[in-house]
Amino acid sequence: MAIRVTGLFPRVRARVRLAARLAAVLALASLTRADVRLPGLFSHNMVLQQELPVPVWGWADNGEEVTVQFRDQRVTTVAQNGRWSVKLAPMKASLTGDLFVVRGKNLVILRNVLVGEVWVCSGQSNMEWPFSRCFEPAGDIAASANPRLRLFTVPKLKALEPVEDVKAEWKVCGPDTVKDFSGVAYYFGRALQRTRNVPVGLIHTSWGGSPAEVWMSKTALTVDPDYRREIWEAYPAQERQYQEALAKWEK
Repeated sequence: MAIRVTGLFPRVRARVRLAARLAAVLALASLTRADVRLPGLFSHNMVLQQELPVPVWGWADNGEEVTVQFRDQRVTTVAQNGRWSVKLAPMKASLTGDLFVVRGKNLVILRNVLVGEVWVCSGQSNMEWPFSRCFEPAGDIAASANPRLRLFTVPKLKALEPVEDVKAEWKVCGPDTVKDFSGVAYYFGRALQRTRNVPVGLIHTSWGGSPAEVWMSKTALTVDPDYRREIWEAYPAQERQYQEALAKWEK
């Protein structure tokens, strides 16, 4: 980093140069240090599952000590190979939000975190159908504000291998956040929240027209001999034919 300082008194110039050097050192440190990081599933406004052990995981520098603190629990571990994970003991449902704190070389504070029921809402077009396109939705959308109902939408992504993170966050249910959310998931979550009187978190992950096998792992699929022979073992040849056809078309 080169900074030219002119037109200043000597003492002022010295202070400017010192500040520039400190800035350079801090910039270098930020490039070499990996902050403690959580996946997108852990964010402000999230809901943790009640009455079951709660896994928490993320990334940090190898050997870095990481502490997770929530309510009266405090659990510490050490990152290995850049990863860390802990489990919180089962908790009762909470109707008021708390702070969720992760501490390593840096500090991550998540606000308004509840404990209640967490459900994954998955499927094809019926589950994907947005609330705003349901039958006469205007009244229900206008009345949808509910601080104890939280929404998380998994963005669509194609990948040949499982991905470790998603770019999404939990949102408090309300007219602006629910209109593009799954209508089926919303009505289910609303009924569940009213019946159980506990917070409810809905994870919406659906894709209209998607085949069942894309939701399954390679390990699960290859256990079936018919699938392994007809689909998985045939894939390399089909991929090669596709690439050859694509090359011809591009010419």
